[in-house]
Amino acid sequence: MSAQCALPRIRAEIEIPGGAPGWLGWLVAAGPDGTLLGAVAGGVPVPGEGELYALAVLPGSRRAGIGTALLAATSERMRAYGATEQRLTLPADPDPSLPFYERSGFVALDGGTRRSRPL
Repeated sequence: MSAQCALPRIRAEIEIPGGAPGWLGWLVAAGPDGTLLGAVAGGVPVPGEGELYALAVLPGSRRAGIGTALLAATSERMRAYGATEQRLTLPADPDPSLPFYERSGFVALDGGTRRSRPL
């Protein structure tokens, strides 16, 4: 997982009263027994532009639709806050998650790590 998904960072962000401007918080996916399977964080820091800050799924739970469901849920949340576009920055170019984001409709913004798609 990336630094954005590190437990100390998540704990600190959860504890920010009201969050940062445009911050929509974390959404999590849990198994039937309550085990955390994945998480996504995002916001709408600029009017009309949703920003995906982190999306992670436990390795043993990948390819089961969890990442797709988390992305869909945070996208709906961003739309409710007026976002018409969604952006993200990949940690590296190329990044192992790139095929997932390409299948989800994200395209390169700058030829590097920034990606975007309409919502």
